[in-house]
Amino acid sequence: MKTKKKKRMDKRFLILNIAVIAVIVFTSVYVWSVGDDYTLHTHVYPENESTDKVIVDVKDDDVVEFVNVRVEKGELVADFRADSRGETDVLISNTIGDSRIDPTVYRLEVNEFDTIIDHTMGDIRFNGDKVVIISIIALLALAEAMMLWMFIDYCKQGKFSYTMIACGGLSIFNAILLAYVIYYLINMPSLSIGYFLMLATNAGTIMLILLFPLMLLLSIMLAISNIWLMKHEGYRPVNALGIFFAIIWFLGTLGTLGVYLIPYDSFNDGGYTYKAHYVVMLIVVYIIGYLECMFLSTVVCSFLATKYKVPMDRDYIIILGCAIRGDGTLTPLLKGRVDSAVSFEKQQYRTTGKHAVFVPSGGQGADEVISEGEAMENYLKSIGIPEERIAREDKSTNTLENMKLSKEIIDGMSGGEEKKIAFSTSGYHVFRGYIMARKNDMEDAKGIAAKTKLYFFPNAFLREFVGLIVDQKWKHIIFALAIIAFFSTLAYLVL
Repeated sequence: MKTKKKKRMDKRFLILNIAVIAVIVFTSVYVWSVGDDYTLHTHVYPENESTDKVIVDVKDDDVVEFVNVRVEKGELVADFRADSRGETDVLISNTIGDSRIDPTVYRLEVNEFDTIIDHTMGDIRFNGDKVVIISIIALLALAEAMMLWMFIDYCKQGKFSYTMIACGGLSIFNAILLAYVIYYLINMPSLSIGYFLMLATNAGTIMLILLFPLMLLLSIMLAISNIWLMKHEGYRPVNALGIFFAIIWFLGTLGTLGVYLIPYDSFNDGGYTYKAHYVVMLIVVYIIGYLECMFLSTVVCSFLATKYKVPMDRDYIIILGCAIRGDGTLTPLLKGRVDSAVSFEKQQYRTTGKHAVFVPSGGQGADEVISEGEAMENYLKSIGIPEERIAREDKSTNTLENMKLSKEIIDGMSGGEEKKIAFSTSGYHVFRGYIMARKNDMEDAKGIAAKTKLYFFPNAFLREFVGLIVDQKWKHIIFALAIIAFFSTLAYLVL
């Protein structure tokens, strides 16, 4: 069963990768096949649609060869063919009545692939540029469909993981870009590849502006919850993490947007140094936008993890421990975890007639009179749970060990036979439980969320966001490098 699902996931990634490669190859071959010819649209509409008085002057005819000039739908167009790599000016002039109009200068380049590129007025045009635009939109749409499909599938199956967060974050990021590009394409059907690429620079700013209110709200919630947390739990650096994040994000976003909104001309006047600075700001804007999308996805996934309906077919329920009172009784936080596990087990038995074994898990801290596992076991017995349905784990010191050592107990009791497992913990801790369960090869483990004070949640969101960045650092680095490569290429071609 697990193998079949793994293959299904691999197929989706395989389909996406094959589609990306296929589109890139097709687009490259198409542009290469038609790129050595170029039809220059002059936006000049001659009288009587005559070309008799049109003069076309190619300054370096070793670069491009003038083929002919004609009128197409009332517009004067000129056809050229590539000869050799290089750049040249093309001057086209026309006569209206007895007056000769000053020639218009067009800048044509033949690159190493024998493609004629029109750089007139800082734009980029070439034969096949519309195919390139359509291909980019197709890839964005395909990636969006694939990311959404995977995110929804993860949610339905209860497969809460860092991969799910990444799918959600990329889906948000990609949806904003796709909507922005399609909007402009609808309103500017003659959009050139040069202006299309320039749109990409504006999309990053639009993304930050759209996400700013939501990120501001989350940052305020983080700061308030951390103040509340420190009031109830005492000051620790980890309890102030949200405040530091809120301040850094707010100042960083304002500073980035403030510099980025400076008109490009003011950078351009300063030469290449300022152009490089402008490109660096574009990269920073996109990376900040990308990280914001990942953070929002973390919040959504953490929330969905607490709302997931666990199937009532569990064989074992691991109860994740936390601090107990000085007399060995349960704190309200830990009692909530145990009560939620018991409530689920009773409902499962009423619905299906199947009992589950409780695995209270937690070692003994330096300031605790007994282990957390033993304290939970005592409470379970006091509310009528028979001893034969309790398998205590009392050696673990953290969530990862909770899962690892509890699984060893379950494997020993089941003789290695695969069993269906649930774990019970506080609402803010459920997503963390899923991550630790997956690290211990409990792919099908499902989380039961106990009600928790709201001030715990924002810090948990931030912790999982940091965990996402660290756990999948190479994927994020590759994405950041792709952003850097894109804007570096864009600067070379357009800016």
